[in-house]
Amino acid sequence: MLIGATGLRTHIWNNNLRSVFLLISFPVLLLVLFYGLLIGYIGMTGQAPLDRGLIEAAEMLPSAAPYALGGAGAWFGIAFFGHNAMINVATRAKPVTVSQEPRAYRMLENLSISRGLTTPRLMVMEIPAMNAFASGVRRENYQITLTRGLMDALDDEELEAVIAHELSHIRHKDVRMLIIAVIFVGIFAFVGESLFRNMFRVNFARSGRHQRSGGGSAGVLILVAFAIVALTYVIALMIRFTMSRKREYMADAGAVELTKNPDAMIRALQKISGHAEMATVPDEVREMALYNPRKGLAGLFTTHPPIEKRIEALVKYAGGRPDTESRALPRQADVRNDTPANPKSRNPIGRRKSPWS
Repeated sequence: MLIGATGLRTHIWNNNLRSVFLLISFPVLLLVLFYGLLIGYIGMTGQAPLDRGLIEAAEMLPSAAPYALGGAGAWFGIAFFGHNAMINVATRAKPVTVSQEPRAYRMLENLSISRGLTTPRLMVMEIPAMNAFASGVRRENYQITLTRGLMDALDDEELEAVIAHELSHIRHKDVRMLIIAVIFVGIFAFVGESLFRNMFRVNFARSGRHQRSGGGSAGVLILVAFAIVALTYVIALMIRFTMSRKREYMADAGAVELTKNPDAMIRALQKISGHAEMATVPDEVREMALYNPRKGLAGLFTTHPPIEKRIEALVKYAGGRPDTESRALPRQADVRNDTPANPKSRNPIGRRKSPWS
């Protein structure tokens, strides 16, 4: 749809362009959707034949469009400003302070300061899955969410790389584009599902028994309406899923640029592989995650490139080592409560002392 990003500046420019494209195409596709609803309404309440029903729906569209756009605009505004609250409720993520999570908080704070960014709010999901995601559309409401499983399993370098990856999504404007796309598609999904439940389930049988004087025309109009609504939803869904998967490669590269440590990003991806599934999290949030293992319909709607491909890119372009060994980190609770006989031996052998501890 748009020229693929070949560099960081081009990637950011393309994300901005895609966001504008989504905002422009939204009212156009919404009017097509509403035209389908009007056809369905005429089919259920009118007696017009197919051709007249289509014309009547077109004649009604100009007067009905302001209400449709106004209602959708209200939803868009609520979702645009309240999306983080919705995400936090859906994922049960909780904000944490520096005193509660000093290790992760200091990493995020220092990485943000190093690039002159306002430090995003840090959130934690108390689940064993190993994943993370960033969200927000403005500097004032950016936030980065980490799972407890991720924080417990990664060592300092690996966790820093993951945080840098998510911070890169914010720097590259990926999160803003994805949030707009999620809101955009959510409206069509809501309308389509409501229409299917409330209109077709109740009335389709009636039109099939010719209880209305319109005879078979009512059923045909309903089928046309259903086809239009389904088409707009599929188009909206395809727009969301065709968002460039290069964003993950670019975020991996951004993490390396921030940390100067490609091996840490490779180790993090190796550990996450096979442990990233967030079963209780909505699909829309999984699309924003560090890794989404779900492949969709025969891989057609895959939202993330395979971890193997991402590691290959880090080896080829960032100088990473594919055979790097993952170094396990004790659970934070164990680290905090660890009281060895010799305090000087607190730092595990073979791992550099963390500047975050």
